[in-house]
Amino acid sequence: MYFFIPSGIPGGRYVVYMGLTKATWLWMHNKAGIFIIILVAAHLIIHWQWIVHTTRSFFRKKKKNSICNEKSGNLGSPIKKI
Repeated sequence: MYFFIPSGIPGGRYVVYMGLTKATWLWMHNKAGIFIIILVAAHLIIHWQWIVHTTRSFFRKKKKNSICNEKSGNLGSPIKKI
């Protein structure tokens, strides 16, 4: 859409694109940007506990008795080697 929206007033004419003036396009762009920022902020507030728990579990140190024990070669499989 960037390449199709005319910039400025060519030849002194009043430019209208898709029935809207440049001022209307700028107004819609600004209002849509503010609306998206509000939606992102609300989304982060609603899911804040999930973000905190996921971040904590990601950076938590691994325990020695984890499912995937690299030293013994056991990948957590219930099948025992014979």
